[in-house]
Amino acid sequence: MTRHEYLDELKWELRSLSVEEQEDALEYYLGYFEDAGNDEAVMKEFGSPTELASSILSKFAGLPAERREKQKNTSGDGSSGAFTRDEVKSLDVSVGVAEVVIIANEQNPDAFSLDYRGLGPGDISFGLSPFGTLSVENSRRVSMLNFIGHRDTDDGHVNHPRILIRVPKDAAFDSLKLHMGAGSLKCKGLGLSSKRSYIEVGAGLMEIENLSSTNSKIRCGMGSLNITGRLDGITTLDCGMGSVKLDIMEGEEGHSVFAKIGLGSFEYDNIKKGGITTFESGEKKKNHFSINCGMGEVKIRSLDRNRA
Repeated sequence: MTRHEYLDELKWELRSLSVEEQEDALEYYLGYFEDAGNDEAVMKEFGSPTELASSILSKFAGLPAERREKQKNTSGDGSSGAFTRDEVKSLDVSVGVAEVVIIANEQNPDAFSLDYRGLGPGDISFGLSPFGTLSVENSRRVSMLNFIGHRDTDDGHVNHPRILIRVPKDAAFDSLKLHMGAGSLKCKGLGLSSKRSYIEVGAGLMEIENLSSTNSKIRCGMGSLNITGRLDGITTLDCGMGSVKLDIMEGEEGHSVFAKIGLGSFEYDNIKKGGITTFESGEKKKNHFSINCGMGEVKIRSLDRNRA
């Protein structure tokens, strides 16, 4: 049985759960397969899809009803209760239009919490899955008019949607997912690490400081994405018409790079490529960038070499 056949059968066995709960479970175990790198060993560890499904269903059945459903904001301004470091294994932030800031929780260093303002009731939902994924997402579209506003009103005040997520300064995740549509998302003053990262920006702005990730998938449409930190393992990067800038620590192992460039531009330290072409740095290494650059701009700078 292949990995995909195993997960397909598992999904069938979990059909009594909601679609969202099924997706949470499948995503968790797909990540387990990817981390292990040995599908046969994983299937032997978990047993048949039926046996694993029985364990998962028991886990969901043991949760209180309020924990199985995500909370929604009931007012424009407010905050959520805290989740502990031990509870949160993964973070998933998916927001369409808002200003999102992720910062260190100075008040409670081992907890995750959420504050928000300028939202309509029910604009966002948040909660912790049985697999330890803390998710913050739009439960419905936030009005673009609320985000833009007018600054030439009588008081000059604009109450556009803002979401503040406080996390432990050195939080480590099994999976980190950050998706921003047309707003902005900034991670400040943190040292986040993740086994797997999925980072996507549509037409907005995303800035992530001091990220340490193994195996990352990065997508940028028409927006702007800046990341500093360390990206090990395989990093796939797709840039449409936007701008991506990576300032990375490579360490002794270094990285290899393969890039396909359309009408955009690509820069790797002092090497610059433009037009319809490809670039390959040499033999593929354990730490590798696979890049597709359409009409946008991708810049990768090695902080190690530039400091030498």
